[in-house]
Order: sequence, then structure tokens, then C-alpha cells
Amino acid sequence: MSERSKITVARFSAGVAIRVEGPGTIGESPLVHAFAEEVLRDRSLRVIVNVRDCTYMDSTFLGGLISLFRRHGATGKRFAIFAPEPQRTALFGQSRLDTVLPFVDSLPVEADEGMPLEAHGPDSAEDLTRYVIECHRRLAELGGPDAPDFAHVADALSSQLDGHRRR
Repeated sequence: MSERSKITVARFSAGVAIRVEGPGTIGESPLVHAFAEEVLRDRSLRVIVNVRDCTYMDSTFLGGLISLFRRHGATGKRFAIFAPEPQRTALFGQSRLDTVLPFVDSLPVEADEGMPLEAHGPDSAEDLTRYVIECHRRLAELGGPDAPDFAHVADALSSQLDGHRRR
């Protein structure tokens, strides 16, 4: 039986903390990404993704974090991640994203505060595929030894999507 994820959101004076408990995968990534994007439309707010209790991240979840970072987090003032050591190394070290993404050392809210974040995923399989393509392209753009693999996944899915549209 696979481990279930739980996503909660807690407000603080300058924004929200999104807490990921359990695995962060293709199942949770679109929800976290869409919610963060909605909050960050207000340029005065900040999003912190709390992965202290996250047990695993797949490439789609990592790519979604990179996408948020590229759009909102270059300085770490609007978007950041809370992952204390050794969690930071366990989740981000192999991909070397621990040297790219902005991290904070503390949370402005208690970790156990928060309301469940539940919403539907992408509207269609095509929307989900487009999202997965975007996530893998963001990872490929970072370079590194896995970049060709991420680009290959994005290209293969893109070709598959194009083939379905032509039918």
C-alpha cells in the first residue's frame, strides 16, 4: 500500500505556508503549484513550501518547484522552501537543487496549524501532460547530468501529445 500525501495551508501575516506531508508527486504537484500561483498573484504575499514532513519528491514535483522559483523566487522574498537538514539534503541534494532553490531556516507559523488543501487536479489528461512537460523542461534547463533525461521525457510527452491532437 502506497503512502498517502496530505497538503495543508496555514496563513501568516505576509502570506501562506503550504505543508507537504508524505510524498510529493505528480498527484500533488499541480495542486500545490496552482494554489501557490493564485496566492502569488497578489505581489505583496509570500509562499513558503514546507517539506519538513515530505518523504519523497518525484521529478514533476521538483520541476513544479523550479517553475515557481523561476517566476517568483529569484530573491527568496516571495517564494521559498522550508526543509531543515537533513531533509534538505535528502530531498534536494542528489539533484543539486539544494544549491539552486531559495530556502528559509524557520517558518512564520506553527507546522501543525493549517487547513487541508483539496481541489481537483488539471481539467484533462492533456492539461496534466502539458504540466508534466513544463516541469521536466524546467529541470532540463538547469543543466547537470540528468538534464538530457528530463529533456527526453518532455520531448517524448510532447510528441505523444502532438500525435493525439492530430487524430
